[in-house]
Amino acid sequence: MLRRVSIENFLLIKDLEIEFSEGLNIISGETGTGKSMTISALEFVMGKQGDYPEGTAVEVEVETGNEAVILRREIRAGRSRYFLDGRGTSAKTVKELLDGTVSIQGQNEFIKLLKPDFHLQVLDRFGSLESLVGKVEELYADYLSKNRFLKELFSQKQEMLQKRDFLEFKLREIEEVGLKPEEVLELRERSQTLKSLEKIKKLVRESLQYIYDSEGSAYSDLGNALKLLWKAREIDPSVEKELEALSTIKDKLLEISDSLRSKDFDLSQEEIDRINELLFKVQRLEKKYGKPYGEIVKEAEEIKEQLSKSYSYDDQIEELREEVFRLERELLELSGELSRMRKSVAKKLEEEIEGVLKELNLERAKLKVQIEKRDLSRYGIDKINFLFSSYGGDLKPIEEVASGGELTRLFLALALIKPPASTYVFDEVDVGVSGETSVKLAKLLRKISRNMQVIAITHSAPMCAAGDVNFLTEKKYLGDIPYIQVRKLSREEKLKEVARLMGTQTENTIRGAEELMELVNL
Repeated sequence: MLRRVSIENFLLIKDLEIEFSEGLNIISGETGTGKSMTISALEFVMGKQGDYPEGTAVEVEVETGNEAVILRREIRAGRSRYFLDGRGTSAKTVKELLDGTVSIQGQNEFIKLLKPDFHLQVLDRFGSLESLVGKVEELYADYLSKNRFLKELFSQKQEMLQKRDFLEFKLREIEEVGLKPEEVLELRERSQTLKSLEKIKKLVRESLQYIYDSEGSAYSDLGNALKLLWKAREIDPSVEKELEALSTIKDKLLEISDSLRSKDFDLSQEEIDRINELLFKVQRLEKKYGKPYGEIVKEAEEIKEQLSKSYSYDDQIEELREEVFRLERELLELSGELSRMRKSVAKKLEEEIEGVLKELNLERAKLKVQIEKRDLSRYGIDKINFLFSSYGGDLKPIEEVASGGELTRLFLALALIKPPASTYVFDEVDVGVSGETSVKLAKLLRKISRNMQVIAITHSAPMCAAGDVNFLTEKKYLGDIPYIQVRKLSREEKLKEVARLMGTQTENTIRGAEELMELVNL
C-alpha cells in the first residue's frame, strides 16, 4: 500500500505531500493542472530517466506486509541518489521494492495489449505459473549458453584444423634448436670468449715471428750479432763481458719463445663449429619471427597448449553435444508440462475476463485465448494470442478489432483479473468510456478497491463520485511563477468537483452529484 508521497521541486510542484488511504483514491482537476504529475513523481522514484533539475526530490512511504519503508530519490550535484529508510541504497533496490508494491498503469501501457508476450504474461500470472515459467527460462538460458559454447568449440576446432599444420611445423622448428634461453646466453658468452682467444693466438703467433720464427727475428739477429762479437773478442778480449750478456739475452729469447708456444691457445674447431651452428639457428629464428629467442620459446609453450587443446576438441564437443541434447529434452518436457497447464487455465481466464467486460457494458463480448505451438523459446513452446469480439461475432486479434473504449475496458479487465501488486495506480483509466459504462467502471473500481488500494486520475464524474478519498489538483501562481497544488477534498468540496465534471455547478448539478455518489456506492 502507498501511504504517502512527498515531492520537492519536481516539474511545477515545489513542495507537496499527499497522504493516500485504503480503498479508492481519486485525483481530479481542471485540464492543465498537472493531474498526472503525481504518477510522474512515482516513476521518478522508480528510476525513470529524464532531465531533472538540481534539488528535485521525491519520497514515498510504502507498506510491505506489516512493515512500512521510506524510499527516496533526489538529484544532488547533477547525480541521482537513492535512499532506503534514510540510508543510501541502489536504484535497483528501490525499484524492486516499489515494483512489488505499486503497479502504474498509464495510457501508454495499453499498447501492451497488442503484444502476444503480454498475453502470455497475463495467462501465466492468472494461472500462478510464474514458478514453472521461471524454471523454463532458467533452463532455456542454460541451454542457450551451452549450445552457444558448443558452436564456439566447433568453430574453434575448424579454425584450429586449418592452422594446426603450421603450428606443428613452427613448434618443430623451435624445438629443433633444443636450447633453453639461459643456454643460449651461455653459448653467446662462450662465443665471445672464443673470438678473443682467436685474436690472442693471432697476436702471439705474430710476436713469435718477430722473436724467433722468421729469418729476420730478434733471435736470428742476435745470433748474427754474437757471431760478429765472437770475432771481435778474438781481436780484443775486452768485449767478453758484453758477449756474455748478449748470449744470456739470446737464451732468454729462446725461453720466452718456448713459453709462448706452450700456452694453451689452441682452439677446438669442433666446438667453434658446434656453437656457431647453434647460434645461427637461434639468429635465424629471431630474424624470422622478429622477437628475442626467450619470447619465441615462450610462444612455443603456448603453441603446445593450443595443440593440446585441439587434440581434445572432439571429446569436448561430444561431451557438450550430449549435454545440449539432454537440456533440450528436459526443456521440451518442462515446456510441454507448462503448455498443458496453460491450456487448463485458459478457459477459466476467458470466463473471468468476459465477466468483467459484462460489468463494463460489453454484454456480448467474447475473448478467446489462442494457444499455438512455436519453436522452443524462453517462454516454452507456446505462442499466446488473445482473440476478441465486442459483439459475439467472429473472433479476431485484438489489434484488428478493438476500439479505444473497448481497449480501455479490456486492458482494465486483464489488469485486474489477478493484480501483481497491492496498489494499482491508473492514469486516465476512463479514456474512451462515457455514459452508463463510466458508471459501471466506477462501481467496478470501487468494488476492486475493497481488496486492494486503487489510485486513479480521472476526468469522469462517476469515477470522482466513487472515491473513498478525493484529491484536487490546482494551478496557483507566486507572482508570475506557476506551481501545482494538490489538496484533499471535504465531502462538500467533493460534491462541487463531481458537479463541475458533470457541467456547470448549479443547484441541479449539485443534486445530480449527490445522486451519482449514491448510485456508484450501491
